[in-house]
Amino acid sequence: MRSGIVAVLVLVLAGCAGFKPEPARLDISISELSFGPSTVLEQTWNLTLRIQNPNNYDIPADGMKYRIDVNGKPFARGVNNQSVLVPRLGEAMVQVQAISDLPSLIQQIGDMRSLRQPGIDYHMTGMLYSGEGRYPFEYSGAITPML
Repeated sequence: MRSGIVAVLVLVLAGCAGFKPEPARLDISISELSFGPSTVLEQTWNLTLRIQNPNNYDIPADGMKYRIDVNGKPFARGVNNQSVLVPRLGEAMVQVQAISDLPSLIQQIGDMRSLRQPGIDYHMTGMLYSGEGRYPFEYSGAITPML
């Protein structure tokens, strides 16, 4: 009986040693936005993203993918293989591009006119890659014009 209790305790302790807490979700938001080189069928948006790391360890990011929805509809997407070190309990800025297409842009313009919205609500989702590690992210915000 005593050896059974010891065996259970050893198994529990061994299981705890391998337990790694889930990392805190990164906060990635759009800090700057400008219109980039574009054609009639495709538009390029230059974005500066602010990456905030609430974890107690550095994250050496080596790529990301992202999608931006505007007013609840798909708008732009992008990928980036730029390396950036996001310090523990700190932040880093990274410049990326997102691509939208003509139908998405026309739909957004039509929606804004018909709905007479005072601003633009956006929702960004994606994945930040760090070697074999993956950090999903999601952020919602609004852009309101200055009058």
